[in-house]
Amino acid sequence: MTQPFVIPPDGGRATWTDGLILFKAVARDTGGALSVWESLMPRGSSPPLHVHEREDEAFYVLDGEMTFRVGDDHLPAPAGTFVWGPRDVAHQYRVESSVARLLTWFVPAGGEELFFHMSRPAEARTLPPASGEPSTGPTAEQVAMFEQRYGQRVLGPPMGPSATP
Repeated sequence: MTQPFVIPPDGGRATWTDGLILFKAVARDTGGALSVWESLMPRGSSPPLHVHEREDEAFYVLDGEMTFRVGDDHLPAPAGTFVWGPRDVAHQYRVESSVARLLTWFVPAGGEELFFHMSRPAEARTLPPASGEPSTGPTAEQVAMFEQRYGQRVLGPPMGPSATP
């Protein structure tokens, strides 16, 4: 049985990828029921086109402007937009505004462990320093690990500027 808990606004495990991720709940907190995290991302942030075999994914745009691709649909997503990404449906997003804040859920939990492989501990609750290098997406070795360990298949590159209709 899980125990009730509260995470304050700036609380949670903080990691850096191309943005800041604050993990509010992970599998061990919820008995595997769900995981939740808040992301702060700069313009152009986009994961590769991918599909989850084990969990559904939900998104709520807190601030900023984004574009989501779910299946074959490209959907504008201003603040206040909710997006449901069921398992086995390819999806990705791109930040269109200077920054965006996004709340994300995995149901059930577990797949969030992938982010711990792809990130580093955040040194501050801010965007990471710019590396000057464009994101190239995961390596072939990382893609193989994602598929085997997390049931996530990468189907294509991050969403480029020309992918937005």
